[in-house]
Amino acid sequence: MKRTLILTLAVLAAALAICALSLRALNGTVGEAERLQSLAVLAANEQRFSDAKALLVELAEFWDERSALLETLASHDALHDVGAALAEAQICLECEDHDDFLRTMSTVHMGLEHLKDEEAVRLSNLY
Repeated sequence: MKRTLILTLAVLAAALAICALSLRALNGTVGEAERLQSLAVLAANEQRFSDAKALLVELAEFWDERSALLETLASHDALHDVGAALAEAQICLECEDHDDFLRTMSTVHMGLEHLKDEEAVRLSNLY
């Protein structure tokens, strides 16, 4: 009986540790993506389009690198929406369409916020 209790508690502790590490990885990735996204928008607002393009390329590469890990932690549809919005933002920036660039970057921001909200530890997410 004592062994069963110890084993159960060990498995519970391992599961909680995995969940905590997964949440930390997701929040870290989304946080870095939000940082790059806001820097790209700021650069575009200041008419520094070459800096905005470089930041957007960096964000897209970062997102592609992390997508394999994120697909195990979050909804595939939410990840796809962010990736599609990033591609659209790159096209808008290449075409020098500032308004559509800002619109798609707000879509990227909303997608990142949705990922954080969807995976947050809350009672509604536990069942």
